[in-house]
Amino acid sequence: MNKKVKILVVDHRLESFLTVQAVLDSPDYNVVSASSGSEALKHLLKDDFAVILLDVQMPIMNGFETAEIIMTREKYKDIPIVFMSDINQDEHYVYHQGYKVGAVDYLLKPIDPYILRSKVAVFVDIYQKKNLIREQAQKICDNEMLAYAASINNIELESLRRYQNLADSLPQIVFRVKASGSYEYFNKVWFEYTGLNSETSFDIKWQEVIHLNDLNSLISLFEHAENKNGIEIECRILNRHGEFRWHLIRIQPELYWNSHEIKSWLGTATDIEDRKKLEDTQRFLSHAGEILVSSLDSTFIFESVSRLSVPYLADWCSFDVMNNDDVLENLVTFHPDVKKIDHVKALHDLYWGHPNSEDDTLKVLASGKAQIYKDPGHKLLKDPHLNKEQIILANELCETSFMIIPLIAHGHSLGTMTFATHGIGRKYDQNHVALAEELGRRVALAFENAKLYKFSQRAIEVRNDFLSIASHELNTPITSVKLQLQMVNRTLTSSKHDIFPVEKFKKSIDTSVKQVDRLINLVQALLDVSCIQSGQFNFTFENVNVLDMVNDVVDRHKELLQSYSCTIKVYNPNKIHVIWDKTRMEQVLTNLINNAIKYAPGKIEVDVSEEAEFVKICVKDEGKGIPADKINTIFDRFTRGNSPNSIGGLGLGLYIVKQIIEGHNGRIKIDSSINVGSCFTIILPKHTAHVPKVKIILGPYTDLKV
Repeated sequence: MNKKVKILVVDHRLESFLTVQAVLDSPDYNVVSASSGSEALKHLLKDDFAVILLDVQMPIMNGFETAEIIMTREKYKDIPIVFMSDINQDEHYVYHQGYKVGAVDYLLKPIDPYILRSKVAVFVDIYQKKNLIREQAQKICDNEMLAYAASINNIELESLRRYQNLADSLPQIVFRVKASGSYEYFNKVWFEYTGLNSETSFDIKWQEVIHLNDLNSLISLFEHAENKNGIEIECRILNRHGEFRWHLIRIQPELYWNSHEIKSWLGTATDIEDRKKLEDTQRFLSHAGEILVSSLDSTFIFESVSRLSVPYLADWCSFDVMNNDDVLENLVTFHPDVKKIDHVKALHDLYWGHPNSEDDTLKVLASGKAQIYKDPGHKLLKDPHLNKEQIILANELCETSFMIIPLIAHGHSLGTMTFATHGIGRKYDQNHVALAEELGRRVALAFENAKLYKFSQRAIEVRNDFLSIASHELNTPITSVKLQLQMVNRTLTSSKHDIFPVEKFKKSIDTSVKQVDRLINLVQALLDVSCIQSGQFNFTFENVNVLDMVNDVVDRHKELLQSYSCTIKVYNPNKIHVIWDKTRMEQVLTNLINNAIKYAPGKIEVDVSEEAEFVKICVKDEGKGIPADKINTIFDRFTRGNSPNSIGGLGLGLYIVKQIIEGHNGRIKIDSSINVGSCFTIILPKHTAHVPKVKIILGPYTDLKV
């Protein structure tokens, strides 16, 4: 029965020893534990070990110090030492310091069980063979020396084969080159990765798969023969698919046994491409984060991200965002060459504006997921109506790939970010998509913050304008009432008791009543807005004769019509019965007619018509009209259209009108032309009694356009 081979594991952490013991669990091994360097030296005094697994980080006496003491003892210096080190330690330092004190190899924690068993098996085999040799040497006689020498040779060959098998089983490239750098040995991983064979790797042909920018640095390391402590370098190696991938190359010199001359170089090459990409990605996103928090200007953000992304992710890029009409609008198109910006804008506009490719962007916006479109120009060339210039651009797009990323914040699509690459240099894959989507998520949040900042600034401006207008509008009637009262007081004080100026008093009282009414209307408007904002804007529905309601409102304006020299005519006097909130609808008509009288004095028409289950009311004037740039905001709070400064108001009337109309499940629209006039059209269902109460919730962008 074979005697168990002893393996010494030196580690101050019990869990580490138990892990190694579990991996090396075998009836052929006796795994001995030592929790410190001094305890390990005591074991060496008593027992013989095939290999020592020595932890680098130990208190009192670390692994390097322990190994140095072991190597000074003649009895132990031939025992192979394998260092074990945590992966977060300085590999370069462990690598060189370990070989300096006499270690033969090292392992990184957490330890790969397969590699540990394989390496220990080799050293145990060598140990057993050495013991076998010593045992046989004691038994053989002088006439058996030739046979003994032959057995030694066989053992060495067998050990070499085992070492080569071990090298072939490792996931890394293992190689051995002569001192000059010419080919001597590569494991099978090399041939599988590069697609080369022994013939195409012969001599220095293997150097053809090393990136030209890295080859000179690697060769110069071989030429520095004075370096006896090993070398490591990062370089790119071409794989069988024509792609260069980064590798970490570690090489160690092998010396002739009777001199310090380098015989060959033994090394490994570990693929670190994924690690390098991760580091580059983190660095890129870190720089992007610094840009995104540096400004609240959306254009600056897009331009800065574009400069960072080109050429790292693309040859050129663009940002398209949703405008107030929910239409994509190109905000930034960037190319590092200023002279080519107009050209890439033409490419962008052709692709985004052509009906054959518009589904590409819509798909991205609808799904909320990034998409890669390769050679999109082919679908454009199917259009027979392209002109000569467009055909040239479409052909260029046939060699272009797009990566379109949605900009989504809080579940809402804000637009798209597009990266474009031309030619065969860069191919987009899912790794690029993952990076671009993460960048897009951060850009979208920054863009949303920029919009919110603009909104808050605009809200502050609107608030200040409102306070200024409100203070003026409220102060005017109060001042007028005060003046009338002061005048009455002076009259009463100065007038004789037998003469009482009744007409003068009546006129003052009438003026005061009008100003009080005006003040009441202003306060009521503010109260209505408060109710709308709080969701307490209530409606009381009842049977209403539309014609009677319209006539009542018109009659109330006779005096005002005369003062402004206006005429008003009501068309289609058919009786129409509906279920509306009469008071609120009178408020709507009053506001529209008041606006027509004040802003467009002249001929006014009110047209009432019936269409199936709906009623349409049109209030038309022949005034100066409303500018096109203000039509979209005319129903917003505190907006006064094209009103002259002499005409007062808080800018709340049309805002309240719209809320009342929507509370009746209706809609209001405006058609206006400069110097022609305006027409406000209301369309309401006849029966809205099923809506007892309407709560209007306003989003952050309902009232103000950013």
